[in-house]
Amino acid sequence: MVGLMTESIRVTQEAGTASIFLNRPERRNALSLNLLAELSDILSSEVREDTTAVIITGAGGTFSAGADFADLTGTVKDLEMDDAIEKVTRSILELPVPVIAAIDGPCMGGAVDLALSCDHRIASRHAIFQVPAARLGLLYNPDAVLRMHRRIGRDAVVRILILGERLDAVAALQAGVVSSVVEDASYPAAVELARLCADNVRASVASTKRLLNAIDSDDYDPAEWEEQRRDSLSSPERRLRVETVKKRHGY
Repeated sequence: MVGLMTESIRVTQEAGTASIFLNRPERRNALSLNLLAELSDILSSEVREDTTAVIITGAGGTFSAGADFADLTGTVKDLEMDDAIEKVTRSILELPVPVIAAIDGPCMGGAVDLALSCDHRIASRHAIFQVPAARLGLLYNPDAVLRMHRRIGRDAVVRILILGERLDAVAALQAGVVSSVVEDASYPAAVELARLCADNVRASVASTKRLLNAIDSDDYDPAEWEEQRRDSLSSPERRLRVETVKKRHGY
């Protein structure tokens, strides 16, 4: 296991899994501009050629309390915070490996956007979700609202952004905000899930994620993706994997 520590984030690397811990427990892992900048850099530098999965979680029993109010002004200058969160979410969406959010305790405000950008979201039974944007007089980032609408549907977005509901883990699962719920801490379950990805062909995962992103953004071109599918059928990686399986089973 190799570790990296910055001012706000801790990273471990083990068996192909890069685990990224938001590490400001004294501030309930609030998303400061500094933390978001560090996270953006880490998503670029710590996802190596041998990385097969990424886990994002929070230290101290909290995923994140959302945007750090110490960095907010209540003015248009706060677009800087929106832009910083948007940069991180785009980085997560574009990573060529599965990204798993392991969520314990509060997941609030912009942290919900961050979690929803992950490919799979595991919540402990004690996780809670809330986006108090309307109570703060805020029209939430339209790009983020569009992603939420496509990911979880209008009714769930209304519950989160207009009604400002505080969703427990079970309600979040029913609304599609999380993918699964576990009784105890979410991180061990995320590690087990990440291990399933160890034998994946990276190029296949990357192209599948790009396809899903294209579908989500209405940028899906059937002819383009049929061509990519045909290319993948004859890729060196696929031929090697098929031959390996055939040898294993005596074909």
